[in-house]
Amino acid sequence: MNSLFSLLIFLLLSRPSLFYSVTNCTADVNDQNILFCEENRLTTIPPGLPKTATFISLHKNRIDKIRQTDLTGFTRLETLFISNNDLSALTELNIKSNHIKHLTDNLFKGLSNLLYLDISGNPLKLISKFAFAPLKNLQELNMLNSFDQNMTLIISHTPSLKTLEIETGSLEAELFPFPLLNLTKLEFHSFDMKRFSIHSDVLPQLKYLVLLGNGPDFEWDVSNKSVLKSVKHLELSLMKVTTETYETILRSVDSVDYLELTSFGHLFDQRVFDVACGIKSLQKLNLSYRNMSILDDTLLRSCVNLRELTFFSNALGGLSESSLRTMTRLTHLEIESNKLSRIPVAIRNMSSLTHLSFQSNQITKLQCPDFLNLTSLQELNLNSNRISKLKECVFKDLKYLKVLFIERNLLSQLDYTFGTSFPSLVRLNANENYLGLVQKGTFDKMIFLTDLNVTSKSATNVENGVFEGLSILKTLTFSQSFQSGCVFEGLEKLQHFNLFISNDKEMTVSEPMSFNISSLQELTLEVDKNVCIDHALYSLHNMNKSKVFSLSAICCYTPSDSFLETPHLLNLQMTNCAEFSPHPELFQPITELQTLDLSQNNIKSLDFLTGANLTKVQTLILANNKLRIINETVFEALPSLKYLDLSGNPFTCDCSNAGFIEWAVNNKQVQVANGFQYRCSFPLPHDGHFLILFNVQSCFQDIALLCFLCSSALVLVTLLSSIIYHFMRWQLVYGYYLLLAYLYDSKKRRQGSPHMYDAFVSYNVHDEEWVFRKLLPELEGRQGWRLCLHHRDFLPGKPIIENITDAIYSSRKTLCVISRHYLQSEWCSREIQMDVLILLFLEELSSNQLSPFYRIRKLVRSRTYLSWSQARRNKALFWEKVRTALENGDNPVGDQLPANA
Repeated sequence: MNSLFSLLIFLLLSRPSLFYSVTNCTADVNDQNILFCEENRLTTIPPGLPKTATFISLHKNRIDKIRQTDLTGFTRLETLFISNNDLSALTELNIKSNHIKHLTDNLFKGLSNLLYLDISGNPLKLISKFAFAPLKNLQELNMLNSFDQNMTLIISHTPSLKTLEIETGSLEAELFPFPLLNLTKLEFHSFDMKRFSIHSDVLPQLKYLVLLGNGPDFEWDVSNKSVLKSVKHLELSLMKVTTETYETILRSVDSVDYLELTSFGHLFDQRVFDVACGIKSLQKLNLSYRNMSILDDTLLRSCVNLRELTFFSNALGGLSESSLRTMTRLTHLEIESNKLSRIPVAIRNMSSLTHLSFQSNQITKLQCPDFLNLTSLQELNLNSNRISKLKECVFKDLKYLKVLFIERNLLSQLDYTFGTSFPSLVRLNANENYLGLVQKGTFDKMIFLTDLNVTSKSATNVENGVFEGLSILKTLTFSQSFQSGCVFEGLEKLQHFNLFISNDKEMTVSEPMSFNISSLQELTLEVDKNVCIDHALYSLHNMNKSKVFSLSAICCYTPSDSFLETPHLLNLQMTNCAEFSPHPELFQPITELQTLDLSQNNIKSLDFLTGANLTKVQTLILANNKLRIINETVFEALPSLKYLDLSGNPFTCDCSNAGFIEWAVNNKQVQVANGFQYRCSFPLPHDGHFLILFNVQSCFQDIALLCFLCSSALVLVTLLSSIIYHFMRWQLVYGYYLLLAYLYDSKKRRQGSPHMYDAFVSYNVHDEEWVFRKLLPELEGRQGWRLCLHHRDFLPGKPIIENITDAIYSSRKTLCVISRHYLQSEWCSREIQMDVLILLFLEELSSNQLSPFYRIRKLVRSRTYLSWSQARRNKALFWEKVRTALENGDNPVGDQLPANA
């Protein structure tokens, strides 16, 4: 009985919820139909996933079994990183790295629209005969690291394949039951590669071929060059394969324009490069992971037609001066992740070069002739070296350089001569250096610059006017020491501005930095330490186009008018503040806001949301604050909310959060990101417990008695009110009007107002003819009384109840002409509640007819009344009685009501 009562109370108290969360899954912040259920040690697909999902990832779990009903109804699902089931719209399926051993006949049933399938990394032991039969439209298949594959069985059911990635010991023409007319990419991997043998034209459209494996006994059997005539891209990474085998492979492909030779430490014989560069169509050569320490004069001497050359992750410490001499057509040279300590002399005078990269080497110094005569160079990458200074003479021949990367070096200064070396530069990235000073004029010659990134790992001093002349700059990423009163303006085309402010110590300033950039759409401010300010660290002016504003660690005080001039903000991020207690007025100007991130601000209450006017906010992030109790009603002020993140807050596990817990579980509009992972910090016995597992039922049971008492009291009040209304309503109405009369009469007596009329005549419109033809001619015509009639003497436009009251108290008497119509009139029944009455009955009314009208019945019991129906034989006597009543009093000689009335 108690449990039933608790259930009823729970149902009575439940309200429409405002947000939801999916167990062990998180939706994408921008698209609620994209779900990530990754790395949660799941053994089954979690229940309750929204049926509208278009993308589900169950990557890195422990799922070893999929039931037929797990994904029924997901008619919009396009990408699934595991599983299958009646998914007619599914185009991509990824179930790699699981423990799938068998592919049964019904596994892919219904997936007729599937285009991409990845089942790599599964220990396959058996593939049923018709497992791939439904996949007639499959275009990409990845079966790497999946063993015992029957390729004939697979290919026979997938004629539309464009990409095939397989792991098998041997690949032979006999595996192909018919030519794969659509296959353009083939990756053949094996730890024990045995044989590649194709003699017929079974791969007529193959353009991309990758061979990766280990096999000293590997046999390449392609005697007819026409078999691989369409191959343009060839990657070979074959350990322990002989030089002769490499030569044989390269002689079988004479249409290749891109060749990648990856050997993981294995050194090639000179003959391999001679054969490779003997391919007339070869344009691009990539030599990676070869443990090369030096490039001599002879190794690449035959590569005269190369356009692009890449050395990645070798051990190159130098290039001989003539090692690249024959490559007169080379446009792209990349020597990355090697051990160069200086720019090699070999690149000098290579006037054909347009792109040059020495990223991730050990270069410490640039010499004046390093880039001598590189007059066509457009892009230079020197990232991640140890360069400490840039001399003007180094870049004197790079007049057409458009892109320069010098990130993560040891630069300490950019002086005013720097910009003169790069008159054509469009993009400059000098991120993460140690710049101490940036002088005025550094960039003023770079009139074509659109993208500038100059941030430093140390405090940077910037001279005023440093950005003068950058009239077409669109993106600026900059760092500097805090300078009070700094003004950023004149950047007419700037759209994205990222400013990082560094300080040697915590400080308090009073004059803010001013941003006056009308074209700006995105502004990011970040400091490395808290800066407390008297008014504001920043002021925003003339920024009506701004859509995104990000503020980090500058929130000791934020004035309520901060966003008055940025009314079109869509994304606002204010994070890492020391102490931040936002007020509703701060957000009221930005009514178009869609994303609000207030993470890591020590916020303790969400009451500010109620009056903030954030009706369009869809994403609200409040992670890592100090929220203990969530009042779910504050989210009613966010009708567009779809995503809520409250991770990392010290929640309280008690009944104060019961409403929030209930709504977080049940709501289907807003996702509470990671809601099932929220843990409690209070009270101490619940420290570390999951908030969502708190027993909210106990809270509803505790208030059950209170709810019962309140509901019982409400029922009693309702019953009592009904009884009083039914049996005593006329007495109550009479009392109400009697009070009004008393108050009005007291007012009139204090004012000493004289009577304007002898009598106010109260009658119903149906009795108007008798009043006009009988009453008025006699009382006003013959007897000379002054009467007040509503149709004649009421003031127009004045409330009727006031007209009635004024008329009664402006008259010595009130004469009521009573009939059946009169008793049914609302206003006449109110008039009879007032002052001194003369009752004149036009017709005979029985006691039963008068019984509902408490006031009239009481009056006729206590005084006599005049009856027109009884005076028809002697009308003169009737009018004489009326005259006497008007002259002397309100109790004329007349008829008496029967005693039983």
